[in-house]
Amino acid sequence: MLLATEQRQNEDQRTLGELFFFLVGEMADISFNRSISILWDALLASLQEILKLSDEQLAAFTIDFEFRLPEYLHNALHPQAVMS
Repeated sequence: MLLATEQRQNEDQRTLGELFFFLVGEMADISFNRSISILWDALLASLQEILKLSDEQLAAFTIDFEFRLPEYLHNALHPQAVMS
């Protein structure tokens, strides 16, 4: 992709901005479920590290927090439960 764009750049007057859009199109998008999972894991790790929560406290927090979520966000955190 890069070589083809460079060759075209040398042959005509198209801009390098086009290269950005070619590369963005090649990148895989991260799924919504994966994004939520990454954020959730980071939140739990921070809670344990900063607030020094025990495993039991973290489990209680998780249950309470997930209970308050809309269904679509709960499903995003647990996609395997939706599949079954």
